Amino acid sequence: MLDHLIGRPSDNWKRTQIILTLLASTYLLFNGRTYKLPRSLVVTNRILKQYAPWRIALGTWLLLYLTKHTDILLGLDAPDPLRRMYKRSYFRGTWVLTALDAGFFTAMSIKPAWLRHLLSVVFSFYYLVFADAAEDKTRRVRASITVEHMRTSWEKAASNPILSFFSSLMRPSMTLKKVIKVKRPESSERAQLPPVQVHLYYAGNLDDLPDQTSLLLHFPGGGFVSMPPPCHEDAIARWAVQTGNLICSVNYGKSPEYPYPWAVEECYDLYCKIVESNGKVLGYRGDKPLKIALVGDSAGGNLVTAVTLKILTHNQNLLTSSVSSSFVMTSSDTSASIHESQAIPLPAGLIAIYPCLNFDLSCWMSPSQISLMRAESTTSLNGKSISHLLESKDHMRHQSPLSVEPDLERKSLWRRAFGLEANHAKRGTSLEERIKFMPPSMTDLKGANTSMLPSAGFVPRLAMTSRMSFFNDRIIPPGLMRAMAILYLGPHSYPDFDTDYLLSPIVAPSSLLAQFPKLYMMCGEKDPFVDDTVIFAGRIRKAKRENSRKSHHPEGDSESVTVRIMEGMSHAFLQMIPFLPDGDRATKAIGRWAQQILSSDDDTKTSMTKSKSLSNVAAIVTNEKDMIYRRRMGLVDGLYAGINEDSS
Repeated sequence: MLDHLIGRPSDNWKRTQIILTLLASTYLLFNGRTYKLPRSLVVTNRILKQYAPWRIALGTWLLLYLTKHTDILLGLDAPDPLRRMYKRSYFRGTWVLTALDAGFFTAMSIKPAWLRHLLSVVFSFYYLVFADAAEDKTRRVRASITVEHMRTSWEKAASNPILSFFSSLMRPSMTLKKVIKVKRPESSERAQLPPVQVHLYYAGNLDDLPDQTSLLLHFPGGGFVSMPPPCHEDAIARWAVQTGNLICSVNYGKSPEYPYPWAVEECYDLYCKIVESNGKVLGYRGDKPLKIALVGDSAGGNLVTAVTLKILTHNQNLLTSSVSSSFVMTSSDTSASIHESQAIPLPAGLIAIYPCLNFDLSCWMSPSQISLMRAESTTSLNGKSISHLLESKDHMRHQSPLSVEPDLERKSLWRRAFGLEANHAKRGTSLEERIKFMPPSMTDLKGANTSMLPSAGFVPRLAMTSRMSFFNDRIIPPGLMRAMAILYLGPHSYPDFDTDYLLSPIVAPSSLLAQFPKLYMMCGEKDPFVDDTVIFAGRIRKAKRENSRKSHHPEGDSESVTVRIMEGMSHAFLQMIPFLPDGDRATKAIGRWAQQILSSDDDTKTSMTKSKSLSNVAAIVTNEKDMIYRRRMGLVDGLYAGINEDSS
C-alpha cells in the first residue's frame, strides 16, 4: 500500500511496509495488555480460552481464506478469459510449466549452484499449489524479461540435474549420443567462420550406422534465443527409436550474441556440407544416395523453411546466370564444360511444428489472408479445427470483441451448480445484434454473407491476427514475442518485412513456393502462430496449382502439403511430453511423417553425388546451348545457300 500512496511501485517501499507490519505485530504480541482491548475482544478472548491454540490458528486461517474468496462463492468474480480456451489436458500442462517457471525465476539469483538447483524444484512445488501466485510471478517477470530469464525458463529440463535425471528415466535410451563439429563448406564465403556444432542421436546398431542412407536433420526451436538440442531430447529420442534413423540436431548460434541471419546461414552451411560429403562428415560411408528430411519446431520451423528458400534461391540464381551466359556467341560454345557452382539438391521433405513464419507483428488480417484460411478449411484434413479458428476471428458474433470462444450462452452460478438448463431469455447479445446504424457504404453488403465461415457469398470482414487474438496465451504472450523479435533482429536497420523471405518465409514469392518439397505442418488451434501455418500452407497449395496450370500438368499437388491442427492446444506441446499425453501422440505423428518422407521412392529423392546435383542445371544449359548452336549453324547454312543460288 505504501508504494501506491507514494505514487511509484517500489520493492523497497514494499519491504518497508512488511518490516513495519512485523515490528508492530511483534510488539503487540509480547507487550499488549488485555485489559486495554475493546470489550468485544475481551469477550472473544474469554470464549476462545476453551479451544486449543492450533484450533484458533486454523479457524483464523479459514476466516481469512473465506474473506478472500467470498466473491467467487457469490459469483461476483471477474470471468476467466481462459476458461474454455484450451482442452483440459493442455491446460494442466501449462499449469505445470507455469509453476516450474515461477519456481526457477524465484531461485535464479541464489548461489551456490547446488542450492539454486534444489530450491528451484522446491519453489516449483510451492507454486503448483498456489497457481495464482505462479501466474502473477511469471506475468511480472515477462513484462520486463531478459535473456537470462528466457534461458532459465526454457532450458530448465536440461540445465537442472534433478529435472534432467527424472526426464531421462521417461525417454528411450540411445546407443549414440555424441557432439561433433562440422566445418563450413570450403567453397562458401563463410568458410573461415567457426564450425557448426551438432548433436548426433541414434538408437540402432552402431555397426549399421555407416550404411545408413537417410538422415533426419533437426533445427531445434527456442525463440532463436535458447534451447540447444539437449532441451529437445524427449522428442528426439522417440523419433530416433521410431524411425531408426540418425538424427542430427544443430546447436546453431543464438541471439543476441548471434543475430539474424547467423542461424539461417549456419544451418544452410551445414546442409550444404552434408550434401557435399554425401553424409561422410556424420560418419556415413557416402557411397549411396542420401535422403534428408528437415524438421524444426517454433524458431526451428522458421529455419526449416528459410533454409529451403535459400536453396531454391541459390538454384534459381545459378540457373539464371547459366542460361544468360549461354547467349554469348563464342567459338567455344559447343565445347565448353560445365564448371560453374553446383546446384544444391532439395531435402526429401520438410516438417514444421508450430513455426514462426512472420516477423511483422501486425494486428489486422488482409482479405487475401482470410480467403486463404477459408480455402484451407475446405481442403485440410483438419477443416473442423480451422473452421473453429475462423469462428474465433468473427469478432462481431461474440458478446466481447476480444473473446475467441463462444460467449453468448452463459449459465448463472446456481444453474451450473444444480445442472439447470440455461434460460434463453437471458442469452447474451452479440455485437452484430446491437448495431442500430449501418453506414451507407455498407448497406449493399446487408444481403451478403459476411460471416467468416465458408460460403459462396463470402465477404471477408475485419479480423485480428492470431498473435493479437490469443494475446492471453499462457506460453507466448505478445510481450514475449516482441522480446524475441528484437533479440533476433539485433542491431540491424529496420528490416523489410514485406520482402525478406529468409526472415519471414510467409512472404516468399510464389515462384519459389511452387518448388517446395513435400511439407508437413502441425500447430495448435490456439497458438499465436497458427495463422502462419494455415496461410503458408495455403500459399504453397495455391502456387503449386498455378504452376500446374501454366505447365499444363494435371493438378496432383494437393497432397504436397499436409496440415494438422491440434484442437484446444497452443504452443510448445513437444516440451510437455512427460505430462501431456497429446504431446506424446503428436511426437509419434511427426515420427510417422518422417518415416513417410525417408521411405518414399518418389522424385524428391535427394542424391548427394556431384553428378546428380549438376544434372538438372547441366541439362538445361546444354539444351540451351545446343539450340543456339543449331540456330547459328542454320543461319550460316542459309546464307551460304543464298549465295550459291545468286552465283548460279
